[in-house]
Amino acid sequence: MLMLSEKGDNSAVDMLVGDIYGQDANIFGLKSSTIASTFGKVFKKGSNADRKKRFKPEDIAKSLLYAISNNIGHVAYMNAAKYGLDKVFFGGCFIRGHAATISTLSYAIRFWSKGTMTACFLRHEGFLGAIGAWIKNVGETDERGSPVSRVRERSNSTDGLDAKTNGIALGAKGEE
Repeated sequence: MLMLSEKGDNSAVDMLVGDIYGQDANIFGLKSSTIASTFGKVFKKGSNADRKKRFKPEDIAKSLLYAISNNIGHVAYMNAAKYGLDKVFFGGCFIRGHAATISTLSYAIRFWSKGTMTACFLRHEGFLGAIGAWIKNVGETDERGSPVSRVRERSNSTDGLDAKTNGIALGAKGEE
């Protein structure tokens, strides 16, 4: 999808502010190229056959990329705002070296935070999964470096948290 989106033009699929108010309209402080409705042009009147001919897969891919990236950016902003953070870090295959995704996420963070937050992108994010797996599986050791067995008690609480794990959520059978 990412490679396909590089050739796409979302304005063929999305309803833009300029489609509604005209190309010169700056009524609400929005550029005419701002997305007003994702896939807005797809739902205009016309037969299904006409619609299928009109929309190219790469244009649909670009629209999807923008929709997903804008949504991720908004959710990331809301979480950062909740915890009073001014930097939001992104990483993963969806982002790795893909300029349109990076640009859209940066724009979303800047837009929703009114410029008070910064989007940051990890270069070697592939290591995060390995480090996370290691941290998750590293166990306690005694003074000789031998593994210490931890016996867990099941919680009777409805929140699924085990008192012996300091609030780490456990699965249905008591496994982390």
